[in-house]
Amino acid sequence: MTEKPEDSHKTLEEMLRNLMQAAQSGDSRPLFIGMKIVLPPGGDFPSPPQRARGDSTESRIEVHHVGNRVMLVTEMPGMTPENIQVMFRGDRVFIWARDQERHYQGSATVPPVQNGSEEISFRHGVLEVSYIPVPGKDPEASPPSP
Repeated sequence: MTEKPEDSHKTLEEMLRNLMQAAQSGDSRPLFIGMKIVLPPGGDFPSPPQRARGDSTESRIEVHHVGNRVMLVTEMPGMTPENIQVMFRGDRVFIWARDQERHYQGSATVPPVQNGSEEISFRHGVLEVSYIPVPGKDPEASPPSP
């Protein structure tokens, strides 16, 4: 092969330009490198499929302080409790869920969790995780009174 790589790119660009011109001129069956590309009536190229909610994998985690507990809230519509996982590691929480259609994941910096104090509920697509932070490690906690 004697072509330079940049020549191949120019050739490909030219073929794509010809394909676009054929589609715009009303030719609904252009041939392109041995493949038949069928365009719908009107010659418009199909738009990419719309992504379902949840295809964006980043799930925002809200962190609230309620009394002596920390409350984490995140939306995961369409999930079931058995598809959701929550993991605490130091001052981070990691939450992820996956089924055949959707994938959610998120993390947040939180006060470290006191082991065994976690309470988790999932209703109507909203995950709530409540826990007691390790004493003295919660920056939002008020200092002890003298």
